[in-house]
Amino acid sequence: MSYQAKIKRYLQILQLLEKSKFPTIVEMLGKIIDSGIKVSDRQLKRDIESLRAEFGLNIMYSASRRGYYIENEEFTFPYFLNLLEFSQNLDLLTSYLKEGSNISEIIEFEDYNSFKGLQYIRDIAFYIKHSSEIILKYKRFDGETEKEYCFQPYLLREYLNRWYVIGLLSDTSEIRTFGLDRIVGLTGSGKRFKKDKNNDISLLFQNVIGINASVLDKPEDIELVCNSFQGNLLKTLPLHSSQKVISETTDEIILTYKMVVNFELKQRLLMISTQAKVIKPISLKNEIEEMLAEAINFYKS
Repeated sequence: MSYQAKIKRYLQILQLLEKSKFPTIVEMLGKIIDSGIKVSDRQLKRDIESLRAEFGLNIMYSASRRGYYIENEEFTFPYFLNLLEFSQNLDLLTSYLKEGSNISEIIEFEDYNSFKGLQYIRDIAFYIKHSSEIILKYKRFDGETEKEYCFQPYLLREYLNRWYVIGLLSDTSEIRTFGLDRIVGLTGSGKRFKKDKNNDISLLFQNVIGINASVLDKPEDIELVCNSFQGNLLKTLPLHSSQKVISETTDEIILTYKMVVNFELKQRLLMISTQAKVIKPISLKNEIEEMLAEAINFYKS
């Protein structure tokens, strides 16, 4: 059985768990077969076990509801589902290439520079998994010379079509972020490191937009009031996973978030400032007003 066939089955199982209420093995089997994928009862049960054992997904069985469900996976599950969907789409594009199709006539990327540095993802993921230090040769966008860093990688993170590796400079507690497109060389140092339980970088970034975070940052309750167009757009493309709709009329939609107020969040709020405004916290509302006033003065100067 091919790897891509397995990916397709995994994707079908997770989509059914996401959209259905406690689907049974029989229900999942029927819907997967109806989608054109060949699978047996035994294979489906093995796939569920693989998703549990290999990927750590909490797929549980409810005896009272007589079906399966995902338990406490509000963070891991959406990312894993997106990765499977991406893999399936990539397989489709690869098949077009094998057929000799002109991909440029089918798909257009916003910025081809976003592919820079992607060759490092596999190696960095390996070093993260095995808690291995790496030696980075790095050239900042505003620098002319390369610098070398001994680095403990913790997390790969994508933001605005760019990939970054986040971790600690070796022998320090300083969190650093490096853009993969600025890496000019990467090797393993041969040393292992022990991850600091008091410095959970993955957890640190759960309430953050972008690539900058600090252990001193605390998430705040943020409230936006939007016109109906921007509110509906944000409902389909949320600013953050914590987004909730608390009020909705024909004219406006009020959304709440639990996020750290950082530079990237302010940028995003400024982008939608003609159709969405901050209500809470007052400190953020005042800061956005000041930034908009500065922009007006800058344009008038």
